[in-house]
Amino acid sequence: MSTAIEAPDAPELTTPRRGLGIERRQLIGAGIGQVIEWFDWTAYALLAVYFAPQFFPAGTSGLVALLGTYGILAVGFIARPLAGLVVGAVADHFGRKRALMLTVYGMGGASLVIALAPTYEQVGALAPLILLLARIVQGICIGGEFASVSALAMESAGPGRRGWVAGLMNLFGNLGGVLLVGIVTGLAFLIGDDAMAAGGWRIVFLLGALLALGGWFLRRHMAETQAPEAADHRVTLRSLVRPMLLHPRQSIQVIGLTLGFTAMVYAWGTYFPAYASTYHGLPLQWSMLSLLVTHLSLMVLVPLAGLVSDRFGRRPTMIVGGLALTLGTVPALGLLTDSVARLLVIQVVGNAFIALLQASSMPAYAELFPRRFRATGFGFPYSLTVGLIGGTVPLVGTELKNLGAPDAFPWYLVALMGISTLFYLRMRETAFDPLPE
Repeated sequence: MSTAIEAPDAPELTTPRRGLGIERRQLIGAGIGQVIEWFDWTAYALLAVYFAPQFFPAGTSGLVALLGTYGILAVGFIARPLAGLVVGAVADHFGRKRALMLTVYGMGGASLVIALAPTYEQVGALAPLILLLARIVQGICIGGEFASVSALAMESAGPGRRGWVAGLMNLFGNLGGVLLVGIVTGLAFLIGDDAMAAGGWRIVFLLGALLALGGWFLRRHMAETQAPEAADHRVTLRSLVRPMLLHPRQSIQVIGLTLGFTAMVYAWGTYFPAYASTYHGLPLQWSMLSLLVTHLSLMVLVPLAGLVSDRFGRRPTMIVGGLALTLGTVPALGLLTDSVARLLVIQVVGNAFIALLQASSMPAYAELFPRRFRATGFGFPYSLTVGLIGGTVPLVGTELKNLGAPDAFPWYLVALMGISTLFYLRMRETAFDPLPE
């Protein structure tokens, strides 16, 4: 099967502003997608405790309903490899802008469907099925967003500014997390838990859909960065896997660079508060505060880390982050108690090193592949690794606890981070070269 389309317009970018490192319309158009991605993806996990009982039979226990809802959450991660392949191909064959318009449509549409989804009491088994399908669409769009927006942002960045621009992209993403946590917390205090469970949770998903509508408007003004001569405008099954066939070393490198990075992002960013609660009796209500502090600290730390990455290079920046997390994760978990202050300090310090990886990884991935294969080239191996490793961190931590081996979890994280650090040590420095054409 092949599909022919007219060539996208040639890039029409003006010189990026020195302060931003990227033209304003490109920054806003790319950044709004990061806000929506983090808002929509995290909303499901945070609100599951409220809406889970409404999508399963009345006789189902709260725990079973919650597990079923989190199972649907996992499906979103499973959809990510498909997203990296298909949406990445759209970005490479049809243009970055078209792919990013597609992802914002899907993210907004999925949020709207979840907001309006009927309950089990109203439509029976169709209710969890609707939730599942919406989550698959959301997973595909969110999973395809990263590679496409990375390609556009890195191709739009000024010379020597790709790390800084990557930091700005992460700033937008964490802004989405701050907005979500603030809205959920505010609603919970304003209308109470009973009202949230009765339907207040739907307000958050409606806001996510409205945010996507704003994203669609802002992305209409972006300039295309995929040059017409760089793309093969026929899509075939072979063309989908061609980037991996032509660049197998780079594909393996993406997996290696991502293994520990994605595990640490999910562990330090979302799981450690639950870990402190499960293992040390920290009250669960403090987890929201911890999550808010994580997002706020990363909004400051990642752009600063981007400056470091541009100044000293991807390789030394990622080596420092990788070594610190490899050597420090086990002692850090050993320091956790039921103290909220201690948890916050540990998370902020840990996220300072994660920021080094976040600011360097986006440009490092983009610098591995030529323009014609850039989105698909790293999108598929990256999404595959995030889906299999990052998305299963909470599951692994909980399962090790159930198996009576709680001390194994930190070493699991360290093993993954150690593998990635070996890749950091062996990677070629690419920060000071132009993007491959």
